[in-house]
Amino acid sequence: MKIWSLRHAVSQMVMPRTEGTLLSDASYRGDMVKLAEEGIGGFILFGGDIENTPQHLAEFQSRAELPLLVSSDVERGLGQQLDGGTRFPSQRAVASAIKRGSKRDLALLHAMLDAVRSETRGAGINVVFSPVMDVNNNPDNPIICTRSFGEDPETVEWFGRQYIRGLQQRWPDGKRDLLACAKHFPGHGDTDQDSHSVLPVIWADRSRLNRVELPPFREAVKDGVGMVMVAHLLVPALDPVKPVTFSKKVVTALLREGMEFGGIIISDALDMGALAREYPQDEIAIRAVEAGMDILLHPVDAKATIDAVVKAVEKGRLTEQRIWESVDRIMAAKKELGLFEKGRAATRKIDYRENRAIAQELGRKALTVVRGGGQALPSGNGTGPACFVLDDDAQGMGGPFTQELMKRFGAITSTTLTPDVSAADLLPHLDLSGAGAVVIAIFSRISASKGRSGISPALRDAAFEVLRRAKAAGKSSAVISFDSPYILGQFMDADLLIAGYDRLDAIQAAAVGLLAGTRNEGRETKETGK
Repeated sequence: MKIWSLRHAVSQMVMPRTEGTLLSDASYRGDMVKLAEEGIGGFILFGGDIENTPQHLAEFQSRAELPLLVSSDVERGLGQQLDGGTRFPSQRAVASAIKRGSKRDLALLHAMLDAVRSETRGAGINVVFSPVMDVNNNPDNPIICTRSFGEDPETVEWFGRQYIRGLQQRWPDGKRDLLACAKHFPGHGDTDQDSHSVLPVIWADRSRLNRVELPPFREAVKDGVGMVMVAHLLVPALDPVKPVTFSKKVVTALLREGMEFGGIIISDALDMGALAREYPQDEIAIRAVEAGMDILLHPVDAKATIDAVVKAVEKGRLTEQRIWESVDRIMAAKKELGLFEKGRAATRKIDYRENRAIAQELGRKALTVVRGGGQALPSGNGTGPACFVLDDDAQGMGGPFTQELMKRFGAITSTTLTPDVSAADLLPHLDLSGAGAVVIAIFSRISASKGRSGISPALRDAAFEVLRRAKAAGKSSAVISFDSPYILGQFMDADLLIAGYDRLDAIQAAAVGLLAGTRNEGRETKETGK
């Protein structure tokens, strides 16, 4: 296939959003098809289902003169985006579940990655924005947290290597099913701000960056990762003036040349508040390409973005050579993925039941006793516990957990508290005299633009009061966090602290098993205030 014009070439560098849940609408789908016919390089997919979305993606591919890179955020498996796909635990949960010295655990990890690869490519996706290679060295980070493998660079490097090799596994003819993407270069871990909303600043000096943030990305490059995503950050030690996305010092001099990365460099989403609040979209696109970006991800308007870059070339601000360098890399990736070979679109048989079993086993193994693992939570004269569900996002969380509590303990009392809970709201539920014990289950989603890490002040104060009342009543207490483990550091007065790292149903059920004294449902660590 041949690229016929400058506009066609620039179009290959642009990757707009497509909504899988809207593709059944003929008008919306027609707009997407038109972009494909006009030479867009690919799409980032959000949402959909495993029955219909793959058919729509196949239609896009059939209508495109050049094959499309179809990407998606599937850090936790295809089920993170498509209904019916398997939803695996978070990266932090996987790191907790897997003991590196165990052959059985390694086989489980590889089985998970095989499942992610087969389900994702089977759905028509060929680029996965995974693994997250950030070292989460700030417990107040509102957007990375359990998306990271952990707080230690070596842990992140090791698990990142497994993900990259597993996701990018080659066929005998040398072709790959997927390109993995290491993100968010040069490291989004040490900040308490979210780049979806503002431009975070990483204040670490160059020496610390070379010890902590940068090594996982260097190793990812050595491991052959096909793509690196650049974060919207300001890192003064690397460039005191420009955001990383606009910095040739960081994108080209450090990543492309210094680390000798020959794959695709992709921006984070261009509509994110870190840049979009300060710069117009056309300027964001041009400056990103000037810095060395190959693909412009998730622009507000794909056609306007193409127009802006084409005009920048025509006016001499960008060179055609700069464009063709990126296009050559994009074409090489598409060839490596076998996208020019029509036969590779053949349907594959996928055992979703087996894949769900793998996810459930990982979830059970991920559960970690942080404090008080020596004995089960007593139920007190056969009476069930009083359960307080802290639903920090007011999304009706905790159903599987409370249902499992009832199965194990019989009658329980369950109270759900939301972020704006008041003392008056809580008061009617504080008579704990009839409870066998007290359990606090915390659900606080790690999500874009939430603006904070952990639970709301009102929920935190409510939990303090519940624990105070439990102690006064002589009741044993347990606090379980099904998302951020760092929340647990606020509740060291509880008798039992459990980190789930994810809210999968299997993890919620395993947590109840720990409360009931089923010791093989989780593992223990030393007590920590983290």
